[in-house]
Amino acid sequence: MKSITPLIQMEPEILGGMPVFRGTLVPLKRMFDYLLAGRSLDEFLAAHPTVPRDTALNVLGTERTLFYEEISKAIDSAAMPSSRPR
Repeated sequence: MKSITPLIQMEPEILGGMPVFRGTLVPLKRMFDYLLAGRSLDEFLAAHPTVPRDTALNVLGTERTLFYEEISKAIDSAAMPSSRPR
C-alpha cells in the first residue's frame, strides 16, 4: 500500500498496515488520541521520542491527515459499548 504523504507509512508488514509516522512504530492514531483527550502535543512527543517534533507538526498541518483524525474518532466510537439496554 502506498503512503499518501512522505511523513506517513502504511505497509502491511508494519502494524498490519496501520498508518504510522515514517520510520517509527508509532501509529498516527496515538497522536490523535492524545490530542482528542485534551493532552498536549508536548505530552505526546515526550511519551514517543522516536517521533520528531517537526514531523508531528507537519502531519498536523497536512489536510490529508484530517482523514486519520476522522478514522481515530470512528474507531473509538465503534469500540464503545452501547449504553442502550438490550
